[in-house]
Amino acid sequence: MARYGHSPHSSMQHLNGNLLCAVDVETTGLDPAKHDLIQICILPLDANIKPIKIMPFYMNMKPKRPETINRKAMTVSNLSLVQLLRTAIDPWDAVDLLDEWFNRLHLPVGKKLVPLAHNWVFDRQFILEWLGGPKSFEYYFDYHYRDSFPACSYLNDRADAHCEPIPFPHIGLAEVCSKTGVQNLKAHDALQDCIATAENYRRLLTYFTPLTVGRRETPPEYII
Repeated sequence: MARYGHSPHSSMQHLNGNLLCAVDVETTGLDPAKHDLIQICILPLDANIKPIKIMPFYMNMKPKRPETINRKAMTVSNLSLVQLLRTAIDPWDAVDLLDEWFNRLHLPVGKKLVPLAHNWVFDRQFILEWLGGPKSFEYYFDYHYRDSFPACSYLNDRADAHCEPIPFPHIGLAEVCSKTGVQNLKAHDALQDCIATAENYRRLLTYFTPLTVGRRETPPEYII
């Protein structure tokens, strides 16, 4: 049955019925042309960027190309290739489960998930490949994404423009969480990284680089 009207979830008003979700993936390497997505989490968030009390989409998948695995990447994620091949779900079946999960969100017709990630450019490539291309990807995900990775770069640029100390010398998730005081209980696990990413972004929204006391900012028209 088609669903019209407002979203049943408490979400930011300006999302217009779309649902903000933290997204994270673990992969067998850095190149989506030869490496595979092996773990994904999509964690729905409320208007306060806190997890909604519904089951996230979170699962391990068998690699489609185990012969191309980057061993270093597997060490980072702490996922066992043998265990994945024995117990994880086939990636094609996981797409069907995503569709079932998405439908249970009961979003209004045409509304989608608004991704919040730390380096969405990387995650997006692997999700696109897993879903089989842009058409399926765009059915689930809105193009208005949030990303704490470039957000930290902006704060660094802002600090530099005002001759202030750079707040984030390193902008990896672990380093940024350390600066914002967010505890990641299990780094490189997609669910825990989603929780950390959401809380980190929530704190970044109120993180304004302090300017020198008493200093007036130069009006934009006088900046060369």
